[in-house]
Amino acid sequence: MKNNRGFTLVEIILALGMGVIIVFVMGRFATTISGLESIINEKLSVQQDLVQLLQVVSTEIRSAEPSELGAYPTVTASSTEFTFYSDFDRDGLVDRIRYFFNTSTLEKGIITPTGLPLTYVTSSEVVIPVVTGVKVGSSSFVYFGDTATSTANPLTYPLTLSNIRFINVSITADVSSSTPRPTTRSQIITIRNLRSN
Repeated sequence: MKNNRGFTLVEIILALGMGVIIVFVMGRFATTISGLESIINEKLSVQQDLVQLLQVVSTEIRSAEPSELGAYPTVTASSTEFTFYSDFDRDGLVDRIRYFFNTSTLEKGIITPTGLPLTYVTSSEVVIPVVTGVKVGSSSFVYFGDTATSTANPLTYPLTLSNIRFINVSITADVSSSTPRPTTRSQIITIRNLRSN
């Protein structure tokens, strides 16, 4: 009796088919892992951007002060816009700063006083985007009075600017529609120069 040691054509075809399937599954797995890594990196980037942004916004709002003309520290306050005076660049001049939600971006407008006597020319406002991918309907400015506690109700509209002592800045953002959920960060900020206690 003769021993035929070798593979039949059927065995070779089956082995090749299984190899192709394994390569295809591994490729799909690598693509899925790469996509998940991209989504996770985007989410972490958005979270980091929002944390850094809120630190800057907090510093500026905390140091709100009367304008160079003696105007009250807060100018406008709505759920989508907050305008105030602060020397954000530490140049000795109190600037007019406006944070506002515009379409899918949080923007910052800055007016530096000019002239003699100093004036704030609104047409000279420099507007820069601060964060893109903002979900405007889920982002807002909420205002509280001097008796605010963690369970206090916000001030109601129309607002009296002189009653504002605390501001809750809440920003919801996402960089792409492929991520499962947007990221929300919020911070309650005290306007130091307006504290009564």
